[in-house]
Amino acid sequence: MYEFTKEGAQAARKADACGGAIKEMGKYVGAFTQAKNVTTKKGGRGIEFVFKADNGQTAKFAIYTQSATGEQYQGYDALMAIMACMGLRGIKPVDGVALKYDFDQRKDVEEEASIFPELCKPIGVLLETEDYEKQNGSVATRMVLKNVFRAADELTASEILDRKTQPLQLVRMIEGLRHRPVKNAPAQLYQEQPTRTAPQPAGDGFDEWAEAPF
Repeated sequence: MYEFTKEGAQAARKADACGGAIKEMGKYVGAFTQAKNVTTKKGGRGIEFVFKADNGQTAKFAIYTQSATGEQYQGYDALMAIMACMGLRGIKPVDGVALKYDFDQRKDVEEEASIFPELCKPIGVLLETEDYEKQNGSVATRMVLKNVFRAADELTASEILDRKTQPLQLVRMIEGLRHRPVKNAPAQLYQEQPTRTAPQPAGDGFDEWAEAPF
């Protein structure tokens, strides 16, 4: 005999979300499965991540840490927060293998790359959605990293550094998640697109439990 309880509702949601790409902004717990050292065409530095949530969904995003002249970008702060949440005092790239999407084969293929294996650990992430203009002039949406937290206890980097024991900042951070439209986009860029609805934060609670439709 089976009964549809609160735990059953959670299992039903998990089945919906199992596998595939993360498409909704919100809070996710999982691990980085890839951290590739990258250099931009202008000589800047960054890290491309592949994140896999505990429910099997994945997201790919990059943070850029510094320019060719050594100027630190906001991505440097994000990297330091990641290292704090993972308890890492230093990371060093090594030669290895990473996955890269091949547009001709339409699948991920392995390539030799410079990688950071120390970063492939459990982590909690807050992801936002961001619109960008593709080369063909259409608008697409991608996931971007907003904040991180320690997966084991949901403490943020500053809380860890301040030796806090209660995770208090995460709720405020989740409330601050936003969808990012294309910056300074002309009005016609969106007018020519199909109706777009900004994804809503992916909830993990059961406030709607009493209103289950059966």
